[in-house]
Amino acid sequence: MKILALRDFLEAWSYDAENNIRVAREADGREIILVRQPMGIEEYEIDGRPDGRRVHGMESAFAFHHARINAAKQINAANGLDLSAEDCAELFHEGISYHHRLILLFRLKDWTRVGRDAAHSLRLIEFIKQHARCEEDRVQLDRWRPDIARINAVAHAMILLGKNRYQDALKLACDTIGISEAVADDGPDRRKLAEALIESVRESLAIPPSLRMDEESLFLRHDDSWMIRYHGHAAFLKTTRGLHCLALMLRYPGREFHVSELLASFIAAPTRPPVVIRNRRLRDAGDQVVTAGVSDAGPVLDAQAKAECKRRLNELRQELNEAEQFNDPDRAAKAQDEVNAIARHVACAIGLAGRDRKTSCGAERARSAVTKRIRRAIRKIGEAIPSLGHHLCARIKAGYFCSYNPHPDRLVVWKFRICWLFVVPSFSDLFVFGTQNIPM
Repeated sequence: MKILALRDFLEAWSYDAENNIRVAREADGREIILVRQPMGIEEYEIDGRPDGRRVHGMESAFAFHHARINAAKQINAANGLDLSAEDCAELFHEGISYHHRLILLFRLKDWTRVGRDAAHSLRLIEFIKQHARCEEDRVQLDRWRPDIARINAVAHAMILLGKNRYQDALKLACDTIGISEAVADDGPDRRKLAEALIESVRESLAIPPSLRMDEESLFLRHDDSWMIRYHGHAAFLKTTRGLHCLALMLRYPGREFHVSELLASFIAAPTRPPVVIRNRRLRDAGDQVVTAGVSDAGPVLDAQAKAECKRRLNELRQELNEAEQFNDPDRAAKAQDEVNAIARHVACAIGLAGRDRKTSCGAERARSAVTKRIRRAIRKIGEAIPSLGHHLCARIKAGYFCSYNPHPDRLVVWKFRICWLFVVPSFSDLFVFGTQNIPM
């Protein structure tokens, strides 16, 4: 559209937030959705990908990655069976555009297409959950699922109402959407049920979808409580030793802390200096913590830990082979470093003739106490901010050596500095005035 023609078009359609959507027909007969904004026009394709583009030679990025993974499965390929962080980012942003169009179609009361886009989004969420390489990506869109499922059910109920199938629509509203049968107390009333259906998703439609993948996250101590913020959600938790341990690990990602070091961080320092492991190096045989004269409390590595080491070594061997095939020396070096670290770790745990080395009762008590505190803290965080609970469950390693290991493709920027906090009741916004170091 030429500039002058666009100006005439905008003047003829003055902006009104309550009436800013219409369907137009292009010269080729194709229908599009026009959205009048204060300073211009947004355009959405009514069918196919909302922006009308083809991606990787296919209708959508979702269609491309779905076909790619299915093809890899059919030939039993070793590669191409998962979604990288870049793949997920592409799918996330495409999913947002579908979600925006879904809201527009709902306002246009195009129930068939609302159901189509809602079903597409639900399939996308499930696809990412099954195939994403990073745990953080698997749960990124999960918070949309309940709202999209409700919108999908409302669209199907409205279609049933349009076909004069009132009882079927009422049953769907009661069973799936949770609308009370009280709407039918005065007898069948299509208008009353339709209003109740639309009202049930009004809040979901009012909140635009968004991603917070690179947002700065907060883990801040203030007096006897912790202020935690992650992916736009915030919570206050009463201070505990488990939260203190988590904060220390989050501050130094990749560093391994012996349990004695974590204990010493919030109680009086022990007479014997704690073992400090830095830069992801596992302890050598001489670094074992031994308490003389105290009966042992079991092997350093139990059967499950040995199985995990064996599984990880197999994965690393496969990664080394792939790195050599693709001539990727950096990847091969990282994999070899981890193989060497695991080998040193196993050597610490197994003595002559393959006998298990024993750990001391004192070290075992420290491991048990710290692990319980860390897991309890993660559980409390997960109750307040589920997405962060998933992240910490996947990225915190607990045991004799504890560490926070974010995925290299999904690094989290944590902030630990604050002075005064003012948080609105909904915790939706955080205002920070001035900064100072908060003691760990």
